[in-house]
Amino acid sequence: MLHQIVYRWDPDGLVGRRGIVPVATSLGRDELFGWHSRTRLAEAVTMDYGDPACPASSVCLLDTPLGVALVRRAFTADARRQRLNNSAHVLVGPRDSIAPFDAIAWGSLEASAPGALDPDRVPAGYGLRPLADERLAEAFELAAGGLHERARRLGDPLEVFTAAVLRRPRARVALLPASAEDGTALLWGLQHLLTALLPGPWTFSTFEIDDTAPDPKGAPRFVTLPRTPAAGPGTRVRVDLTGRDEPFDTHRELARRMVKHYVGEGWAGFHRLLNTPTEVHTLPEANRVAEIRSRLDALGVRQETRTRRATTGARAEPPEAGTREMPRVPPRTPPAAAPPAAAAATGPIDPNRPEVRCPYCLDLIRWNENDLYERDDRLRYERVDLSTVTDPVKRYDRMRATFMRCPNPAGDEDREHYLPTNYLIHEPPLVIGLIGDGLSGKTHLLAAMIAEIDAGGLRPYGVTHLPVDPEQHLDYLRNRVDPLRRGTMLATTVNHQGNLVEFADALLLRTAGRTRPIAFFDVSGEDLARGGREMQFLAAADAFVFVVDPVVAVDLPELRRLTGDGEDPFGAYRGDRTFAAVMDRLPREAELLAQPVAVAVTKSDLIRFEPPVDAWLGSHSPRPGRVDPARMDAESRDVYSFLYAHDAVAWLSPFEEFRRCTMHFVSATGARDRDGRFPGGIRPRRVLEPVVSILAMCDMLDQAGVERVGV
Repeated sequence: MLHQIVYRWDPDGLVGRRGIVPVATSLGRDELFGWHSRTRLAEAVTMDYGDPACPASSVCLLDTPLGVALVRRAFTADARRQRLNNSAHVLVGPRDSIAPFDAIAWGSLEASAPGALDPDRVPAGYGLRPLADERLAEAFELAAGGLHERARRLGDPLEVFTAAVLRRPRARVALLPASAEDGTALLWGLQHLLTALLPGPWTFSTFEIDDTAPDPKGAPRFVTLPRTPAAGPGTRVRVDLTGRDEPFDTHRELARRMVKHYVGEGWAGFHRLLNTPTEVHTLPEANRVAEIRSRLDALGVRQETRTRRATTGARAEPPEAGTREMPRVPPRTPPAAAPPAAAAATGPIDPNRPEVRCPYCLDLIRWNENDLYERDDRLRYERVDLSTVTDPVKRYDRMRATFMRCPNPAGDEDREHYLPTNYLIHEPPLVIGLIGDGLSGKTHLLAAMIAEIDAGGLRPYGVTHLPVDPEQHLDYLRNRVDPLRRGTMLATTVNHQGNLVEFADALLLRTAGRTRPIAFFDVSGEDLARGGREMQFLAAADAFVFVVDPVVAVDLPELRRLTGDGEDPFGAYRGDRTFAAVMDRLPREAELLAQPVAVAVTKSDLIRFEPPVDAWLGSHSPRPGRVDPARMDAESRDVYSFLYAHDAVAWLSPFEEFRRCTMHFVSATGARDRDGRFPGGIRPRRVLEPVVSILAMCDMLDQAGVERVGV
């Protein structure tokens, strides 16, 4: 939890002084006096409101002897009192409680930031409540994508800025950016590039007057302050972001190479290189720049284009650690459209209905009106005769809740099984299997996907939905989606050994005049790995979502504490055992498997500070509802590069084995559970991206360019 202090003009405030002073806080009296008097907080909250260039808001992050303070300053003209008004909302806590990335994101959102207050309306006194740490995480998720994209567009000024800090890493660097937004984006990019070089503490201010400048009105007003808490004001290094007056020395040359990776194609691999095998910031300061240069020389800036040969399925060698280019294949021929459903034929088996492969026995069957059933209150199947129901409205209402008993023409399945009528009378179903170990998070991911679809998440793409089996859909919402929304951690999928594996939920998707069922199978990891007969549905599956658990796949310090004591430390090198079991089970007619697949790195909230996860997890498509093959391709390259750079090569097997594949960073909950609960609620992130990708690859979206997705 972070304590809060509100500063505004008051004749005495909580400290008995006139001026811009604390008026409300969640701290105790002694703690408040300590923060106000023993740190530079009182100085930091006050803006020079005599300067006409003073912005409406700005943010400052301070590192002090008492901890870290994040200051959001507001500046308004108070016409009633005929004076300018300065107020501030301050968050304080231990040094590791506010990450610079979170602070920059919180400041960039201004008044809309999660947890933000209007200082002028806060009641005075000691009654403020502390702010939950998760509010800064929410701000990060909202702002990260936009900040990263803006920073990458500012390559030239970022190069100049980075060179200046490399040249004098302990100096105060003053800038005059084109806008406050550019200044914040530059600071975001600098934090990415120099975290490994400058171990901190990181402090900054998005507005600060350089009083030492000859002309204060033209003085730089964006200042970054990488200094220790005890350091004095010191000399400010003024930087011309145009680069005209900046020397082109070894520091500028190094900054250019670093920024080239940041704005180009090799950022994830380069970031990994900065921190292995020895973290750069642990080296003596005199050796850091030379070490970075030598690592860049080893990495190289060359990007090799590797292609797959679609006819032979030949494999390229794995890419270098800094590249994001991946093999590509030409698109497979889209599946032919199913014949339209005609009016009912004279016989019970309508030849105009499509043949559907039963996911349980794998036989091809057609809907038969003479073999329909309904479920009673005890979930037993009872025969029903609709031949006497001629009213079209009543007939439709009865049919939507009926099932057909599969005739199993091959006679090789002893267990009776039933399929919903809605599953059989439209276009052939799209069967999607979620593949992953029992603890990978696929159950939460599927629940979050269904919740997003149920809330209309596919409507922007021109897709509406209805349940295939209304009762089953309601049961899934009641038993899976609703508990997750309430913050309850879901149990792993139950074992189906010896039983039929039924789909978790199925929906009718309607788009461009077409109706097609989509069925999701969520099977226990133990069942998948064993690959018994109950896994027959795999041969009938049209697409897969392979779920990668970063806790197991990726070796990062923030994830090691989440690994179980008895967990296999070499699991990341072998990959998920369910991946191999599924791919071995699929019928293979060519070198590459034909089913479209999406690889979802779930629990990405746990690695949200790692590039390029930070950029994608909080990002939104600039054109909502439109499929952008280039954007999907860019995310796939980033995911591939991230996993490869973190030695999770075994987890890339779906990309290597299937002809069409996209890769995504997703988070079903947005937060880590605590004792089986998500106390702050869930905040799903990008959970529909794998579904949209699969719909595009299966020709289910009426948009131009979808044939290029996953190719």
